[in-house]
Amino acid sequence: MFTFRKMLVPLAVFCVVFATVYGDGNEGRMNENPAGAGDKDDNATVEYYEKLINSELEKALKYELPTNAKMHEPNDNVIRDFGTFDFIIIGAGSTGSVIASRLSEISKWKVLLLEAGKYPNNFTMIPGFFAIQAMTEYNWGFVSTPQKTACLGAVGKRCVVHRGKGIGGTSLLNQLIYSRGNSIDYDRWADLLDDPSWRYENVLLYFKKSEDFHKTNPDAPLDWDYHGKGGDWYTNFHMPPSNFTKIFLQANRELRRNVTDYNGKEQLGATILQLNIKHGSRYDQASAFIKPVTSRPNLVISEGSYVIKIEIDNKTKETTGVLFTKNKKLYRAKINEEVILSAGAISSPQILMLSGIGPQQHLESKNISLIQNLDVGSTLKDHVFCAIQFSSNTSIPEQTFKQLIKEYLKGYGDLAAGNPLDAAGWYETKVQDIQDYPDLEIIPTSYGPSDFGKKFLKWKPDTYKELFSNKLNNTFALTMVLLQTKSSGTVRLHNNNPYSYPDIDCNSLSDEKGKDIDTMYEGIDLIRKLTQTQAFKKIGTKLEVKPLQACSSKDFQSKSFWYCYLRQISIPAFHPVSTCPSGKDPKMGAVVDWNMRVFGVKNLRVVDASVIPFTFSGHPNAICTMIAEKIADVIKFEQRVFE
Repeated sequence: MFTFRKMLVPLAVFCVVFATVYGDGNEGRMNENPAGAGDKDDNATVEYYEKLINSELEKALKYELPTNAKMHEPNDNVIRDFGTFDFIIIGAGSTGSVIASRLSEISKWKVLLLEAGKYPNNFTMIPGFFAIQAMTEYNWGFVSTPQKTACLGAVGKRCVVHRGKGIGGTSLLNQLIYSRGNSIDYDRWADLLDDPSWRYENVLLYFKKSEDFHKTNPDAPLDWDYHGKGGDWYTNFHMPPSNFTKIFLQANRELRRNVTDYNGKEQLGATILQLNIKHGSRYDQASAFIKPVTSRPNLVISEGSYVIKIEIDNKTKETTGVLFTKNKKLYRAKINEEVILSAGAISSPQILMLSGIGPQQHLESKNISLIQNLDVGSTLKDHVFCAIQFSSNTSIPEQTFKQLIKEYLKGYGDLAAGNPLDAAGWYETKVQDIQDYPDLEIIPTSYGPSDFGKKFLKWKPDTYKELFSNKLNNTFALTMVLLQTKSSGTVRLHNNNPYSYPDIDCNSLSDEKGKDIDTMYEGIDLIRKLTQTQAFKKIGTKLEVKPLQACSSKDFQSKSFWYCYLRQISIPAFHPVSTCPSGKDPKMGAVVDWNMRVFGVKNLRVVDASVIPFTFSGHPNAICTMIAEKIADVIKFEQRVFE
């Protein structure tokens, strides 16, 4: 009899791991322990976490995400002087945290890191509640405009666009799957930029520089030549491994698929996921790159600081500083060297456009004076995911809440993972036209009815009821992720008010030739084949997809039904890129060059997921860290300064 490890809160999402113990951070500091928490082994600590979790779960169900940023609006328009810095970094997420750490290694440089959110706390660090954390003030609360080709089963046909707000950015909310993508991704990028330094063989040293890999699972495939030791970013495997992983890997072997280190020499195949966790706790970018350096006297970390504009001289096009709000007051910070924009694929284009950098016609329509005409926000791209539900005859070991907490505090167990079913696979479908280049990912996940899951994805009541019409035990999903998306959306200003959220049009599954939805359909066919293997038959696997009213005109489980189903249930995978794409020529849509400098503007770079010009075969978190490491070295080289 196979058993799955129990998920405390099943969610209809694809997942994986995080956590780390922090207190309520004061500006520039991260505390080690929460008030009232003692030694990790004592009963008081267990009781503290039990009360904390129950309280946060209750608050999350009641919490309403904001629809604008008016909470940052100042009480007056008096501009106060915040000082002059060599470098100002906007955003303390997956790239900004790394750049702030690396640039502040140069003691003579004064570095200001601005972040609209606050420091993480003890609840945000528990891996098992990653989706719950998206229902807190650590999430901006963005949603898309009404959609026509995907997210049709969501409230208002609007896709949720979860983006992290805090020191650590979206790495406080994501699943911390350590996934670099395929070497072809980087070779394509290098060709696009006409810069061989972006080829995989050259950026690999930056991945290895950051990494501190620990092979905690002796059975997991690993190519040590492709991994680093002694870096800042702890990477390992969730423990204990799931029995489901054995089933998934065996099913792939039956289909003659490789079992591989997907961050090694060969990405195609099935694998055990590598995660940025440390002793069962989240090891996000704040943990790895900010926490160790908060005492540096040349690094100023300003939380609660919302940037409304980058100041640029209209005649010389030279960047001079930043306007931001903090504690209901308006401030100006000036620079000696550069402003580095790392606010993410949604907020970075918004800030550029508010500052006069963007499509001329769009800015003029919002009464914003043009500084530089560039295609900012014109090519939003994202992976797309859809979960396919199954039931099984597996048993689930029962654990008390206290037992789960005790395991977490000892560094293992279900709370130490966003998804204890810790397997995945990367596949090349027949739609793909580049050989040995994966265009689809499949991740097994816990899946079942939950008020939290309904709220996390904002399903319409009818959609939710149809998805979970039968109360089933021991359900799981095989969640497919479209990797090489052809569709593009946009990020546009709603108006010229810096406290209004931008208009986000995801436009998923909309490409003219239909390759995106064709690839997703191929994923359904692959999932069918996987679940028809002996490995899955042994656990009584049964498809639990039900008819949808929106697809009632289609024959159930026909090709036309699945295409309809995909448009109803598929949503962007929270991996937005390409809103400030890098390239050789702004006339071809590029916003930044090969070193991420904004075309036509001096002393301004964009360094975050927005510069990635197309969706990669990996998740953006690790890629963003590599980009930050590389550009930090570029800046040091240009300044002829080395640590």
